[in-house]
Amino acid sequence: MTRDEAQRMVAALAAGRARWLAETVAALRADGVWLVGSLGSGTYDDWSDVDLIVVGGERVVGETLLTLEMPGNGPVGGGYVGAMYDVGPLPLWVDWYWWPSDAPIPRESRLLAGAGSAGDLDLSETLDLVGRGLPVPAPDPNVFALAMLPLAAKYLVRGDVEKAAAMASMLDAPSDVRVGAGLSVVLSRVEGHETASAAVGRYLEVVRAIAEPGPWE
Repeated sequence: MTRDEAQRMVAALAAGRARWLAETVAALRADGVWLVGSLGSGTYDDWSDVDLIVVGGERVVGETLLTLEMPGNGPVGGGYVGAMYDVGPLPLWVDWYWWPSDAPIPRESRLLAGAGSAGDLDLSETLDLVGRGLPVPAPDPNVFALAMLPLAAKYLVRGDVEKAAAMASMLDAPSDVRVGAGLSVVLSRVEGHETASAAVGRYLEVVRAIAEPGPWE
């Protein structure tokens, strides 16, 4: 894959993200829908994931490549689900936060639908204030790896090799190869989830074509 081809795929990812977000928010039935994280604060780039706070309403995530339920990442009385979507040609990761109606909204949030006002604390501080959901047993390691690999690769393309290396270590990547190569090894170990694995594989290929070559050499 050439660098130009990879950059076109990243641009398509950003366009797919915008399309997915517009269609999803329009279909949600909730008291409020908020965009948090880098998209909410305006510090996003083409690689940024989507972080949604949904106040009230049904817990509907739609058609996904995979999901990762981790209540401890969300508020008590609410919940958290991470989901990977096929927006073509690259996968999009979305953090869904199901939010209690009486809990304050993080300050960096941007209202997309419904009503309400943001509070004074950031997302992590707000979760600490209202309390986090109870942890559940560890997720399927294959699902967890597929969820984390694009995040680790994203750090590489942004030049943060240290964070990428920490995530690679968490995923038990081999320590005797470069970080990028280690992520590829982790992907090769994944069992099942063929469609999601193929999407993550394309993501790694795109990052390799755009990032500095050091992490792979």
